Amino acid sequence: MLLKNPGVVFLVVLGLAAAAAPLVAAQSPIVMNTSDTLAVPSYLHFMGTDQFGRDIFSRIVFGARTTLSIGIGSTAAAAIVGIPLGVWAGFRGGLADSIIMRLVDTLLAIPSVLLAMALVAMIGRGVMSAAIAITVTSFPQLVRITRAGTLEQRTAEYVSAAVAAGARDARIVFRTILPNTLSPILVQLPIAVSRAVLLEAGLSFLGLGVQPPQPSWGLMINESRDYMYTAPWYGIFPGVLIALTVLALSEASDRVRRWRQV
Repeated sequence: MLLKNPGVVFLVVLGLAAAAAPLVAAQSPIVMNTSDTLAVPSYLHFMGTDQFGRDIFSRIVFGARTTLSIGIGSTAAAAIVGIPLGVWAGFRGGLADSIIMRLVDTLLAIPSVLLAMALVAMIGRGVMSAAIAITVTSFPQLVRITRAGTLEQRTAEYVSAAVAAGARDARIVFRTILPNTLSPILVQLPIAVSRAVLLEAGLSFLGLGVQPPQPSWGLMINESRDYMYTAPWYGIFPGVLIALTVLALSEASDRVRRWRQV
């Protein structure tokens, strides 16, 4: 069974390692050891050390905590904002729908990286700023998906029956329509997390997200550019982790889709 779900297993292991980072990583991710810089992978340093002698494995494990926290947290915040807006816009229609969808279309017209960079430039660098920027770039997709499902469901007979029974709009929207539009939303959530992971890595790579000396996969790749030939493992390990995380989240999305179709 585990071999049939390698992506899910990887995400579980990564999540547990991130949650127990102080126990998994034997060395501090920020303490420098200038006498052991750019050490090759060994039994002392499983993934080698960086230019300051910091253990790369420890920084990757603690960086996973940051990456997953921002990815999952930003997606959750985007869902909290985007799903109610989408279902309400689809149900009410009219002016409310027009205003909400024009805002969504405007945000979707701007490339997510540029929008996130502009937001971080306005509110300042840092983890919280990156999380807010990623949330803003993530919720428009959820609004669109939820609205599309609501438009499909609002003409169903069970909705007409609820209206005839005198149910209030809020009850019809959130107790009747929303549960029947969850399938595409649940499929989209792992994809949204993967996009958030990539965007966080991109912002940190550009120096707009996580700030040194705190660890981040994107920041580690940026710092490794000067040592591509002398210490190639420095940038390979965080790059591989980013790729594997995105692929695993994609597989998780496929698993959710198949599960909802059963």
